Amino acid sequence: MRALVAVAELAPYVTTGGLGNAVAGLSEALARRGHDLTIAVPGYRDIGVTPGDEPWVELASHPIRVIAFADGVFDRPGVYGPEPGTGYEDNWLRFGVFTRAVADLAAGFDVLHLHDAHVAAAALLTPSPTVLTIHNAAHQMHAPLDAAALLLGAPVEATWATGALEWWEGANYLKAGIVAADVVTTVSPTHAVELTVDETSFGLGGVIRERPNGIVGILNGIDDRSWDPAADPTLPKRFSIRRLRARAACRAELIAAAGIDDGVVLGNVGRMSFQKGLDLLEPLLAPAIEAGVRLVLVGNGELDLAVDEWVQAHPGMVAHLPYSEPLARLVSAGVDAYLMPSAFEPSGLGQLYAMRYGAPPIVHFVGGLADSVVDLDEDPDEATGFGFRSFTPDALESAIGRAITTYAERPRVWRALQVRGMTRDWSWDARAAEYEDVYVRAAAGG
Repeated sequence: MRALVAVAELAPYVTTGGLGNAVAGLSEALARRGHDLTIAVPGYRDIGVTPGDEPWVELASHPIRVIAFADGVFDRPGVYGPEPGTGYEDNWLRFGVFTRAVADLAAGFDVLHLHDAHVAAAALLTPSPTVLTIHNAAHQMHAPLDAAALLLGAPVEATWATGALEWWEGANYLKAGIVAADVVTTVSPTHAVELTVDETSFGLGGVIRERPNGIVGILNGIDDRSWDPAADPTLPKRFSIRRLRARAACRAELIAAAGIDDGVVLGNVGRMSFQKGLDLLEPLLAPAIEAGVRLVLVGNGELDLAVDEWVQAHPGMVAHLPYSEPLARLVSAGVDAYLMPSAFEPSGLGQLYAMRYGAPPIVHFVGGLADSVVDLDEDPDEATGFGFRSFTPDALESAIGRAITTYAERPRVWRALQVRGMTRDWSWDARAAEYEDVYVRAAAGG
């Protein structure tokens, strides 16, 4: 198929989180299966695009054509705002201009694949078959209704009460895409169910429930060519399931880099945020450290001050380090278990990287975490880690306790967890076939 993909981020050009990596991985897998893809991104100043006579500028790319929308609204510092974690007040206008341009460009393609709220409303503006993938329903792109409708060129009925664009007398770009797209997908089967509930869809559950064909959940994948512990050049020593003892060199390197004492090393890479569930650690951190836990946290967010207080209160036991990709890979390769107690997690990549690199995850069973991690107590023959279902400190403490006991007292069981996680197919190639089916369904009208 000839597909136009539209997204606000795309690795390696511009990424602020998992979105850009996910779209790059899926697109490359679809290209390997013979599909002709063009990916459209905003022409941010930070990727070297400046406004010119031509609205679309081709970026150096292989094997997929990547084009950037060269418009003055994106000739500013940063992506969503001048600094990470900030947002320009007129993002509704910036991404509305991009959305309109994408809709105009879609003619002649077999399918238009839209990712998240930034471009979702294009489904309302084009007769081309459309697929919308929801990566994070928390970010819906709200705007003044009349101004947004004029900017987009939306049909007047979309602005009526309960119309596709209208949302509490304003505009909601994500809602418009959910209503208008031929097929809506999200990034895991469990999250597809969660999105039908108002509390876990940030108010959009009713809109999603009204879709006659529902939404499709497809778990995200990873680039298993790049994320391969047997070939990763950033690791101090490479390893595989046949050379799993070599992983000890990565563990030693991580302990040294983090400046922590030896123990049961748990780690997490990502935003230090309430969404990631790190606040659950507060009441149980001291007893966990007393039981031998050492904690390595990589990344920044609204909980930075609290995490830094943990470091001060437990020197040599807790480390907080800024993000870098080599360090992120070392965490996956060096921790004993990967800690991911997220309050919500539509798909999640950290647990997939960790399992690929031999670190059994400890997760809250939501979204993609529930779809990718199998608990040791629930299914010993298929287990890859540990999970808990009640979002409480006590439930997390129990999961950590089970992991510590297994690690210390059942080495054969622990190795079996590692081997299963390392040998599961987490690749985008496995997911691409599912998206092919979605494209065919969209071309047929949903």
